[in-house]
Amino acid sequence: MGRGGRKNKGGSRGGRGGSHVSGERQTYKSFNDLRRDNDNFRKYYTAQKIVSEEEFPVLMEAMRTVLPTNFRITGSRQQAVDIREQIINEFIPYFKDITIEGAEIEPPHPLEWYPNNFGWQFTIPRVALKKSKELSKFHSFLVTETEVGNISRQEAVSMVPPLFLDVRPDHYVLDMCAAPGSKTAQLIEALHSGVDAGQTPGGLVIANDADYKRACMLVHQVNRLNSPNIVVTNHSGERFPNIYRSTEGSGPRQIVQFDRILCDVPCSGDGTTRKNVRVWEKWRPDDAYALNPIQSKILQRAAYLLKTGGRLVYSTCSLNPIENEAVVAHVMDHFEGALRLVDVSNQMPALKRRPGLDTWKVMTRDGVLHDTFEAMPLETAGRRKHMHKFFPLEPKRMEEMHIDRCMRIYSHLQNTGGFFVAVLEKVAPISVDEKKKAAAEHAILVAATEKARAQAKELAKAAMDVETETEGASATKRVANDADAADAKRVKVDIAAASDVDDDENEDYIVDGDDKEAKGHSGPYLPDNPREDPALPENPFVFLDANEGELKTILDYYGVKDTLSRNGFLSRIENDAFRSVYNVSDSRLRVVNTGIRVFSRNCVKDAGCAFRLVCEGVPQILPHLPDRCVLNVSFNDLKTLLEQVNPLLTALSEESQERIRMSCRRPASLCATTRWRVLAMPSSRSRG
Repeated sequence: MGRGGRKNKGGSRGGRGGSHVSGERQTYKSFNDLRRDNDNFRKYYTAQKIVSEEEFPVLMEAMRTVLPTNFRITGSRQQAVDIREQIINEFIPYFKDITIEGAEIEPPHPLEWYPNNFGWQFTIPRVALKKSKELSKFHSFLVTETEVGNISRQEAVSMVPPLFLDVRPDHYVLDMCAAPGSKTAQLIEALHSGVDAGQTPGGLVIANDADYKRACMLVHQVNRLNSPNIVVTNHSGERFPNIYRSTEGSGPRQIVQFDRILCDVPCSGDGTTRKNVRVWEKWRPDDAYALNPIQSKILQRAAYLLKTGGRLVYSTCSLNPIENEAVVAHVMDHFEGALRLVDVSNQMPALKRRPGLDTWKVMTRDGVLHDTFEAMPLETAGRRKHMHKFFPLEPKRMEEMHIDRCMRIYSHLQNTGGFFVAVLEKVAPISVDEKKKAAAEHAILVAATEKARAQAKELAKAAMDVETETEGASATKRVANDADAADAKRVKVDIAAASDVDDDENEDYIVDGDDKEAKGHSGPYLPDNPREDPALPENPFVFLDANEGELKTILDYYGVKDTLSRNGFLSRIENDAFRSVYNVSDSRLRVVNTGIRVFSRNCVKDAGCAFRLVCEGVPQILPHLPDRCVLNVSFNDLKTLLEQVNPLLTALSEESQERIRMSCRRPASLCATTRWRVLAMPSSRSRG
């Protein structure tokens, strides 16, 4: 996930000018005129030794170039192999005859590390692909297949984290920061992998995002896949609520835990310079300061929600160790051995990667690099209470954690963006009573802070009571006061260093490098049971009873067999009525959007049934319909249905006409499917 925060997501969107980090109004520059370099960026990452000194210029040059076009074939679809063969047999030969401005075009090629050759890369940038007349045929192919869900256009390294999760059809999966949804789509594909068409996997994917508008964009992305096993929620990742499962009898409710969790957290996005060019001019060394606390909280919350033996992937599109190794190391240390880094060096061997860093430096806004927290100036260290968590742990502890098992992906290795991935496994229950621990530490912090403030007030009062008689005495007094003030700052710094507690509301998650005083709550953050988010603005989904009301009428009318679970139908209730019925797997959670729309209220009266079957729900319902609702037709009839808008019944063959008359209770409109079958749909209009 790119540059993150709770406000101003995505930065400015152009216009005649923009605000620079200095606050000065800047003249708008075109894409080609933007400077692709940053002195502090170069200084910072040279000091981190993320690559060798000889290799660093190669990395920087790669980060300045435009990304190639990447896309992924939906592997869970029956037609996935056909699409792959179409690219190989039709489009690759097509590119051999194309030249642009006298230069030959390199055809698309599969990503060597992506399974089954379903991931592809095209060296032509996305903008050039869209504008080129010579490439319009291939561009139209990508657009069409993307709209129907057969292809997803996604940056290559963004495809990596879901692959390491190893999702299976029976898994409960949580994507904590899911928007815009490309990785969520991969998780859904993995859940459906190996499951027969029309069958529902036993697992579930919950896709969550803190921003409601982005959650709605996420809905659009996942709806292309027509899965009943997806739930989209709108909560802050660090406050994702506990979900309870009822138990038989009078036993206590059990918290639902997940088999797999993806934490693709908000980050500074400085690995995305190839597509977000303005990162070069906006980058600052302390961008990561405000993000580290929220990233840590999200990872802590994920650890609580993960089953023992479950797998968790933490990822960012940042190269900054403060957002990457620092978060992983300190959270692992916090849980005292309950999490371990998984060695995935033998998985996807064709993916070129570098090991995680076990040592790094922290740069302050003035450009000074610091090796340890203790070496930082008091006025700098005291600005942020989390500053000590930006540094590595003791070398021995870092070695014990095998922090080198983290993965760093750099732009020059395989023509991609920059990325960080850590695969963690929960090897033991989290037995520490975090609530008591956090509350006790927070009480210590509050008491120590009040004591420091009282000492500072006494020092200030004493200084005002001292009367000076000479200029020399005044100078002496100023030196003494400076020393007293330094002592008072050190008290506060020591408090911050000793505290391992985060105030839930006392962080500004926008990448501006400045803290803000919080309004409202000031208690400790409790990752085992965080405070709830405000109520959602959407009307909540409610589950419908299949044994009564309109849902029973619908199921009886269509003769839906008992092979389809009756527990998975829901709708949004508005004014004591509903317009559409959705089908999901057996899971109940307050959501923004979920499932596949299978029935929708008819716009015509006297249609035999008030609800019609929706095209997007056909693959889900088709295996459970009786034979009277499903007709096999000839190829010519299928062609007629696809080519004509509202075709007359007489346009079909005599055989099809007779079968439709026999099957339908009244004249019907028709819905064509890709399996050369036709569904009889209720309609009040007789057409021929």
